[in-house]
Amino acid sequence: MFKKRSKKGLSHVDWAMSLAIFLLYLAWFFVLVKPLFVPSSNMDTLLDILQDGVEGEVYQDIERVRIMVPGDLDSEYEPIVIPFSHDWAESKIAHSADYFFIDEGKMFFLANLSNTRMFEMYYPHDALKTTPMKAVFAHETNFHSGDFTAYFDDYLLDRIYFMGEQRLSGLSVEVDDTELGTEGAFTNGTFIAKYQREDDYINFTSYVFAENPKVYMYLRPNDYQDHSMVMSFATFNYTRFYFNPMSSGDLTYSAVPKCRYYESAFLDLNDGSSGLLVTFSRNISIRLCTNETNAQVQLEFDISAGDEDNLNIILHEGDENDVIEYPIEPIVGTTETLNTISAKKVSLLKNRDYDYLKQLFNYPSVRDFNMTITSDVVSASAGTEQPLLEDIYARKIEGFILDDHYDQERVIMTLTVW
Repeated sequence: MFKKRSKKGLSHVDWAMSLAIFLLYLAWFFVLVKPLFVPSSNMDTLLDILQDGVEGEVYQDIERVRIMVPGDLDSEYEPIVIPFSHDWAESKIAHSADYFFIDEGKMFFLANLSNTRMFEMYYPHDALKTTPMKAVFAHETNFHSGDFTAYFDDYLLDRIYFMGEQRLSGLSVEVDDTELGTEGAFTNGTFIAKYQREDDYINFTSYVFAENPKVYMYLRPNDYQDHSMVMSFATFNYTRFYFNPMSSGDLTYSAVPKCRYYESAFLDLNDGSSGLLVTFSRNISIRLCTNETNAQVQLEFDISAGDEDNLNIILHEGDENDVIEYPIEPIVGTTETLNTISAKKVSLLKNRDYDYLKQLFNYPSVRDFNMTITSDVVSASAGTEQPLLEDIYARKIEGFILDDHYDQERVIMTLTVW
């Protein structure tokens, strides 16, 4: 006779079998399923670490300022002057006009307006200089460029010759009815010469430029006080005067002096084929007198403490219609910041030791990586060679780099981890 099996015992067996099946499922899940998902998450983290490290080393901020020259002038070597208050090291500035001169809060450069009216400067950036440097032929007492020769007496403009004839002579400056002092200095730059004359009251600085029959002058008080100024000079061999369309006409020379008085910032004297232009930064009192031999120009104005005035004397071919766009007033844009890849930093990075790069990027020492940067400007690879039998995880990042001609070139950065 058989005994009936206890249902309680069967329930214990079923429970044990269910537990075993559940444990086998968990083992299967963690052993087989987890590797399909967790490595991807881990590799994304590795890629993030590598990307942060690489970008922190190869990217740099470059500041850019654009300058636009309005008008229709078609000059190959036009002097352009803009305010310059940046604390940029001059050796690290790149300029699309190639050569520039920074002095007393201003930047000077020669613009090829027959080619473009837009210019750019970048900091910090190295660029290829594409135009030949225009050397100046200057001395403490004279400056020469083509058909233009200017003579200086104690660093102050004295007389000008243009196209084989004397055009200006005897320039004098009085400050509060007293002649300007004779102390001064001369500087010969790459394409510019500077003649600085000053005393305790006034700083009077003149600039002349290679390939240009122009003298740009700047006046400001040295003692932070207001002053009354009188400038005068004689001009020769001109037959017409022009202030504006309503104030223009012929110059008549006679034994009896004849004078005209105007409030203007523009005066051109010419003979139809060449001329002498005077421009000022604002309207001033101008007296124009003629005698038997020449035309006398006298400028009267006040200068204020903390201000600077600009006077330009420009010799030119043609008549007033050829210089009507002077003075040039360039438009300076705001400072922009460009986040770019640095060719110099990329070149430095590719020569770094692999273990050092891991420490620099805070990359796990037990993992490996490779970084490749490809562009038309610079190409580089860092890290270690990718294995053939490993699962490789990759990420591509696009950026741009400035080339030697200031063009933005596309960059592809490929990161791989394993």
